[in-house]
Amino acid sequence: MSTRTATEENRTLIRTEFDRAWNRDELDALDELYADTVRIATTRSGSDEALVTREDIKELHGEWDGAFPDATTEINELVAEGDAVMVWWTLRGTHLGTFRGIEPTGSQVEVDGFSYRRIDEGTIVEVKDAASMATLFSQLGVELPA
Repeated sequence: MSTRTATEENRTLIRTEFDRAWNRDELDALDELYADTVRIATTRSGSDEALVTREDIKELHGEWDGAFPDATTEINELVAEGDAVMVWWTLRGTHLGTFRGIEPTGSQVEVDGFSYRRIDEGTIVEVKDAASMATLFSQLGVELPA
């Protein structure tokens, strides 16, 4: 019988997060996966307002879920070392709901992003996400300043 290493367990935890919260829209899973004192260092594009709680992350997920209800997120690469996990992912979906003031276009989108997670005792204690928003807005027909 083999013993799973902490690094393998961390990989599994992050794959579970992506599967449940990102792909199955089970946002309550974040209550199980994120520590009560999770440190969130993600900002919403177009805003300097930091997301700081699990509820903030759920709201952000909900915003994306409402605009791209068929979205799926594929993990392209997942690298784990010690308590840190880095994920390169691609989100694909259809713009069927209003997103940041942009009315539904029906456009298919494909956006790459990166997520950093730090894990302590089996829960996620630090979160940082970044998506290629310029790519997304271009696919939605929004012209950005040069």
